[in-house]
Amino acid sequence: MLLSGVRVLDLSRLLPGAYCAQLLQGQGAQVTKIEPPAGDPIRGLPGGEAYFNALHHGQQVVTVDLRTESGHQALRRRILDADVLVEGFRPGVLDRIELGYDALSAINPALVYCAITGYGSSGRMARRAGHDLNYLARSGALSLMPQRESAPTIPGLQVADLAGGLQAAFLVAAALARRAQVGRGGRVEVSMTDLMHSWTALPRAAVRAGLPGLPLTGELPCYHVYPVRDGHLTVAALEPDFWQAFCRAIGRDDLVPRQFESSAVDEVQTVLAPATRDEWMARFGDLDVCVEPCLRLDETEVGWGGERTAPASDPV
Repeated sequence: MLLSGVRVLDLSRLLPGAYCAQLLQGQGAQVTKIEPPAGDPIRGLPGGEAYFNALHHGQQVVTVDLRTESGHQALRRRILDADVLVEGFRPGVLDRIELGYDALSAINPALVYCAITGYGSSGRMARRAGHDLNYLARSGALSLMPQRESAPTIPGLQVADLAGGLQAAFLVAAALARRAQVGRGGRVEVSMTDLMHSWTALPRAAVRAGLPGLPLTGELPCYHVYPVRDGHLTVAALEPDFWQAFCRAIGRDDLVPRQFESSAVDEVQTVLAPATRDEWMARFGDLDVCVEPCLRLDETEVGWGGERTAPASDPV
């Protein structure tokens, strides 16, 4: 494991920091999840215990009350031999109780301190409350989602939260690599709004060039979700060779020159609708057509983050 022996303290709440810690754990890091006495807020959501267990399986879970001096001392003791701390408080919260980066790095200069924020640690938005949907909205990413009843559709996954956790894990790994060279830790920060803004680079380039943007939200016959008899198929045959192979496989060579014509969507739909997902997948076989069935969650294979149970909390 690439991070074997690395000790991570996760002070964050809800999804972004937990996903960061989970990624580090997947590379061999030892993660301790630190909760307030009331528990991580994710526990209070409908079905929250299942979500908490999925995020924190295999981690030591301890309770520390950071509103008390005894809690402050408990965290400082843990910092002495920690390699990484992940937190998602609003900027300044930990600094005010002398548990921010300056105070903790004085205790452990090798500490890599990762702050995951909504809007960064400076500027007029820094202390503004927010969640995934707000960050998508402020970054412009939400405006790119398909419309439903004249409003952008809310994604079924918390995109900004997960992206923030992924970016945080990347920055932590980079900081650990730098620490190996210079012998000191450091502070890294993720602004989820800024990150999602960077994810809109291609649409923004299209706007500046006066282009309509990449039509990849269902407008094209070669990039579409098609209903079939028992569900849906996804077709993502963007390259001409893939589209040609797809058209040949469904017996419609005449559609090859119409790859980017929205009027061809209905014609492809008419061909695909009568058969089942399995019948179509058997027909496509190993052809390079970029077609896959749209699976329900209970139909997908269980990966490393399958059903697991988190350990009980250990008060400190």
